Amino acid sequence: MSQQKPKVLILTGDGLTGEHELAEAFSMAGFEPHLRPVNDLVAAHFGMDRLVGEYQALGIPGGSSFGDFIASGRILALKMEMGLGWDLNRFAERGGMVLGVGNGFQVLLALEVFGKDLSFSENLSGRSAHQWLKVHPQGGRSPWLRGAGTLELPVRHRTGRIVFAANRRVEILTKMERQGMMCLRYENDPSGSENAIAGLCDPTGRILGMMPHPELFTRWTSYPEWTLSPGRASSPGQGLLLFENAYHEVARGLS
Repeated sequence: MSQQKPKVLILTGDGLTGEHELAEAFSMAGFEPHLRPVNDLVAAHFGMDRLVGEYQALGIPGGSSFGDFIASGRILALKMEMGLGWDLNRFAERGGMVLGVGNGFQVLLALEVFGKDLSFSENLSGRSAHQWLKVHPQGGRSPWLRGAGTLELPVRHRTGRIVFAANRRVEILTKMERQGMMCLRYENDPSGSENAIAGLCDPTGRILGMMPHPELFTRWTSYPEWTLSPGRASSPGQGLLLFENAYHEVARGLS
């Protein structure tokens, strides 16, 4: 009997632009991706019980959800929290895997899955960052990053600087370091984030938010200088490892 494929729900909606790349990355790793507009989910009363019962993973893509009219990711976060009643920390505690990239990371921060008194602000340079950068996994908390060394991934953001509330900065840093939540750091931070943070995970490690885009480097030929190593043309890109790790993490529960 063939093993059941784990299912991943990929959110779509006004302003989100990376859903197809995210779905393809999950599919390449062995998931069965379902792309569904968040407004349709709200209309269908697709609450927490259905999320847990039907899906093993959730992907929140990049873009500019609902124009980021209130704040980055805030409107989509409100729809998920108030319209759907989702508690992503509880989803993770029950075995779910969650990935938010770019704007999806901003949504996770707005949902306070990594705690309170954190927010995103414009890059210190005042310019959008559109480049490939090296990032370094930290600690071993997140199964998404299991076995990953230095990764070189594309970034494309203008509001990518993570800031902490000034009156709680030391407390937040201490908590995150103790719980292994600062799981990904830039080598050369283009945004000016606290501690050069490129990604955060929740205390379970199963929720990962990151500004670099692993879904855009699942094939070696996506790398700008891939022609310098033509023998690697059929090789996977470094970002695919994250999705394969997620697949192995949830597939054990379905076998």
